[in-house]
Amino acid sequence: MTRRTFLGLVVAAGVATQVRSLLSAQDVQYIRAVERAQKDRPSSIGTTGRIAPTSEPGDPLVVRGRLRNVVGTAAAGAIVFAYHTDRGGLYDDPSKGPHSWRLRGWARTDREGRFTFETIRPGSYPNSNNPPHVHFTAFLPNGERYHAGELELSMTRPAGAPVPEEASVELKLRAQDRF
Repeated sequence: MTRRTFLGLVVAAGVATQVRSLLSAQDVQYIRAVERAQKDRPSSIGTTGRIAPTSEPGDPLVVRGRLRNVVGTAAAGAIVFAYHTDRGGLYDDPSKGPHSWRLRGWARTDREGRFTFETIRPGSYPNSNNPPHVHFTAFLPNGERYHAGELELSMTRPAGAPVPEEASVELKLRAQDRF
């Protein structure tokens, strides 16, 4: 191995370590935010939850979902935590700092892993072409928790969509998304 090759490998390893550290820091920040949000989790949760209050400006949206565990069977009795942006594309109340997720809600899955959220259509991030989306986190009855994915919506409300607009999502938990 030449000295140049060796130095290249050392630099690459250092960059990889910095990237892993940055990702780990972001994961820690996200996990702390999820834990903070769970302090506001209602004591009684039904199979239908509300993310945005009825007074929130925006087009009504109903999200119907199904949660499957890592082996593909229905994840019964799980708590699904969901959050998204307001119609202007913002997540947070500026006075509460980042990851306060102003629009958020919880629902419990039924025996078939089904849940519903009533909310508004989220907006795309300001000055962005990132599609509007809803984030999901799952808390299983055995205490495991997972990043459960997201529902991506079209950039604009489809012409002729019913009011409220309806969307469905199938969430399958993956072992690598456990945290």
